[in-house]
Amino acid sequence: MLLTATLPSRRPSRSARWALNLAVFLPVLAGLSILAHRGTLIDTPTLLVLVALCGLLCLLGLLLFAFGLRSLWVHGTRGGRRLSWALFLLMPFVVLYAIAALAWALRPALSDVSTDLIDPPVFASERRAHGTGAPAVVAGRLHDGYPELLGTRFKAPLDATDGVVTEVAETLGWQRVRGRGRIGADDELFVEYAYKTPVLNMPVQIVVRTTDEGETTFVDVRARMPHLRHDLGISAGIVRRFLADVDYEMIGIAEP
Repeated sequence: MLLTATLPSRRPSRSARWALNLAVFLPVLAGLSILAHRGTLIDTPTLLVLVALCGLLCLLGLLLFAFGLRSLWVHGTRGGRRLSWALFLLMPFVVLYAIAALAWALRPALSDVSTDLIDPPVFASERRAHGTGAPAVVAGRLHDGYPELLGTRFKAPLDATDGVVTEVAETLGWQRVRGRGRIGADDELFVEYAYKTPVLNMPVQIVVRTTDEGETTFVDVRARMPHLRHDLGISAGIVRRFLADVDYEMIGIAEP
């Protein structure tokens, strides 16, 4: 008579189950948060709180994945398929938050950058609040985190340069908010723009100053992201892209 021993049944891993549940919930929360912000159902500070919450849930999901993997290896519990799906769903968030953490560590903790730190372009709201002393007040708040960001001088008339600035801003998707100064009456033209970042739709405020220096025209740019202390270098990237595009479009217009 052949005797067979009954193998003990493997119990399921609770960590694997919760890791998968969290991994499924995370993209749903992130997607709804982005859609709600783009649809103006929530404001930017609320979105930032939800982004931080998604980061915490991502970290918790990784911890549960680690506990579940250890349970499978040490205790022989079931849940390998759940852990595989959990890791698959968590990895995009892990990559995104790792890139953000790297930018946070390596880039200056700024959310307001300008090509001129001594006499920066100011927004109309700052001029109303501080009057003629607005540039000095703003300069006291700015920090030199991106020394490579400098204004550009073109050997071209003010009207031609202003036309290129307007064209480039429209191409980049900037929406004109207001302008100050008139060609022929003022030496400086100020134009304010509003821009939304892709995906998260974060607001960026931009002011471009075009100065008539006689035979040359000088272009300065300032960009800031409200509600943030550290914009991960987004504002600097916007300024850098704008200046590069203006410089390219001025070929054939400005004298070498």
